[in-house]
Amino acid sequence: MNRLTSRQRKLMYLFGIVVLLIPIIWLGMPATGRGGANADGDFSEGRLARLRREYQLGESTLGDVDPSSSTMNLVLLGLRGVAADLLWIDAIDFKEKKEWAKLRSTVDSIVLLQPHFVQVWQFQGWNLSYNVSAEWDSVKDRYYWVKEGGKFIRKGTERNEQIPDLYWYNGDILGKKVGRSDEWKQFRKFFVHDPNTKRFHGHTDPEFNELELPDNYLAAREKFRTANEREDKHVQHVMMRALFRSYPAHSLMEYAHALQRDGLFEEKSRIAWDDAFRQWTEVYGKERLHSPAGWIHLEATAADIDEFVRQNKEELERVLPDATDEKKRKFMTYWVGRYQDTTNYRYWRTRALTESDPITMAAHKQIYDGQELFKQQKISPGPGGEPSESEQNLYDGLQKYAVVLR
Repeated sequence: MNRLTSRQRKLMYLFGIVVLLIPIIWLGMPATGRGGANADGDFSEGRLARLRREYQLGESTLGDVDPSSSTMNLVLLGLRGVAADLLWIDAIDFKEKKEWAKLRSTVDSIVLLQPHFVQVWQFQGWNLSYNVSAEWDSVKDRYYWVKEGGKFIRKGTERNEQIPDLYWYNGDILGKKVGRSDEWKQFRKFFVHDPNTKRFHGHTDPEFNELELPDNYLAAREKFRTANEREDKHVQHVMMRALFRSYPAHSLMEYAHALQRDGLFEEKSRIAWDDAFRQWTEVYGKERLHSPAGWIHLEATAADIDEFVRQNKEELERVLPDATDEKKRKFMTYWVGRYQDTTNYRYWRTRALTESDPITMAAHKQIYDGQELFKQQKISPGPGGEPSESEQNLYDGLQKYAVVLR
């Protein structure tokens, strides 16, 4: 029979609770600041918090933590997945009914429940920029929803700072949607001078163009560069790595081409193509890419191939045991060429080099001027039936361009 009094038992239980709390507090003490660092730069945290920080498993290491998101997950207990599914159904329903305000608020609720589910940010951002914007008649209204999609994905990058995919998708909207849509002329102007003059006073929208750059392709390039920086440490799931890494250089080519589409063929356009060529050959072309033959880069000379064989000796021995040096060299050359074909590397190298030639610039200008005259219906032949001014411009420009290509 237990001889302890009720009071003694309560004291023993209290003592046991205190003893158990000590290791729990020691193990589970949260970090004093983001990433575990306090105001003095020191780390004050429990063992579990330290392990989460070291292995980047804690929510704070992924990006900004939204307190309302944590509260919703706590209140819903184990029903977060069910609630998210119902919200997805509502979002699709609101889109079909064209209830845009309800769609936007529903999407915001979804990300509160699934802040680190990348597909939420990617799909809904794309949905707003492409599907929802297409439902509006006014170009200004379409641009507003293009911005909403871009801002939404940008918010996703803040909540998921280590995910390269979201930075890439953000750059894709800035470049492709703004620069290649049917309304690209208006969108590119709106990117610099937002149509909402009451709010932005003729300037850019800083939430969409946060660096306030003068061109959408330059803004896209910065996003792609950040995506590449994140990809150095974290895996991306967008496309083949050799293609993924090419987008900063491609953005410069798109920028140079856009200047020509805008009718700018002077030194600014030539310098843009020259910068794109250097970015393509000296930066992207020298990046280390892993192939079945080992590490390579695309701007490879015969001497580089020999160096690749020496650097990848162990991997080549594993793939081609007892092979001669010549066979290894051919194998390495094959994979360099294969990657060059996959990325269309030689075409873009030649394109950027050719477009930066002053003769090409002059040819493009004459072709552009001829097309503009044609649009203005200034196509009547001169006295004696000689070619019109527009026809002569087109002919002269094409002749010059043919000379450069030869």
